[in-house]
Amino acid sequence: MAAMVRCKACGYIMREDRVGTVCPACGLKAKVFEPHSLRISDRRKMLLDLDAHPILVHFPQTFASILPPLVVFHVLFPKLYGPELAHLLIFTSLALPLTCLGAIASGLFDGRLKVKKLTTPALKQKIAVGLVMLALATANGLIVLLWGFADTHSYVLILSIGCLICAVLLGMMGKKLLPVILLGK
Repeated sequence: MAAMVRCKACGYIMREDRVGTVCPACGLKAKVFEPHSLRISDRRKMLLDLDAHPILVHFPQTFASILPPLVVFHVLFPKLYGPELAHLLIFTSLALPLTCLGAIASGLFDGRLKVKKLTTPALKQKIAVGLVMLALATANGLIVLLWGFADTHSYVLILSIGCLICAVLLGMMGKKLLPVILLGK
């Protein structure tokens, strides 16, 4: 494994041979870097470097954030792009629970890799909120699948706003976990 360095000012970690004249994260001169050793195995680092969770978590966030405005737009302007927008709403409602499952699975995998257990208070909170979001998204998808969108838009709006709130909470919780130090080997 290549030698690693860490910026003393902001904590940015990178390979020593890639350091330029300034820290890519905070812009301070490269003299702020100090030697750093990762306390994880090469295999764990390789798995973490896949960034599966940070990538997969953006799909449910995107669907959760576009669903409420689409519902409102469709209710306010039912004749404008009516059938096309209804199909988009149905697709989004059905895709949201699937993307939630992917985000939860990758989050469990990522959490297990980073801290070796999923029972820390912060991870238990994220899992609980993620499961609430999954339940809301699944209920929303089932309503649309079973009864269509025409007569259920108020339920879809309420459930999608709940999903959006969960997505925001999960993002805020995840932001607090960014500086987690990787444990063990």
